[in-house]
Parts: sequence; C-alpha cells; structure tokens
Amino acid sequence: MLELKSRVESASPHGLVGLLYEELIRSLDLALFAARKGHDLSGNSHVAKAISILVALEGSIDFDAGGELAATLARVYSACRKGLNEATKNKDEQKLSEVRDAIGDIYYAWQALQPA
Repeated sequence: MLELKSRVESASPHGLVGLLYEELIRSLDLALFAARKGHDLSGNSHVAKAISILVALEGSIDFDAGGELAATLARVYSACRKGLNEATKNKDEQKLSEVRDAIGDIYYAWQALQPA
C-alpha cells in the first residue's frame, strides 16, 4: 500500500490514469479468479472496486479536449460497467473475461501514449 501511495504522489495526470487502469485490471483479475473458483460475484469486493474505478475513469474524461475519443471511452466504460453487472447477475465468467480484455486493450493503448 505504501508503494502505491508513493506512486500516486509522484505521478503525472497521465500516470494517475495509468494507475487506475492497473488497479482496475488487478480487481478484474481477482474477480475472475474468484469466479473460476466457483465463488458468487454478488457483493464481491473486487467487482465493486472495478465498478468504482470505471466510474472514476468515466468522470475524469475531458469531453472538451477529447473529442470523439472521449465519447468513445465514455461508451466503453459504460458498456464495461453494464458487462460487470451482467456477469455478476448471471454468474457469467465469459462476460467478466470480455470486460477484462477490453480494459486490458485500453490500458496498453494508454501506455503507448505516455508523454515524453
């Protein structure tokens, strides 16, 4: 936890979003692990954390500066939240995995945009 606090304190705005993606992926991976072990995802803290991070990411979008990319990200985040809710409700490990893959793709693209 201390390492994360240090990383947050020293991160640029771009880096902070990257940290959110890392925590989101970690939460989704832990939720997937739980699902594969047969655990019920209703009330799962990892799913709840993932949804909270998606809300934070969506709230951080700069629609004025982001143009069409901002609108696209907002739609993706919304779809991921809905996907997590569906996965939880229907005990659908495949849907959870699809959300994880989508976020992974966005995170890798975000990393590629790292400012110099």
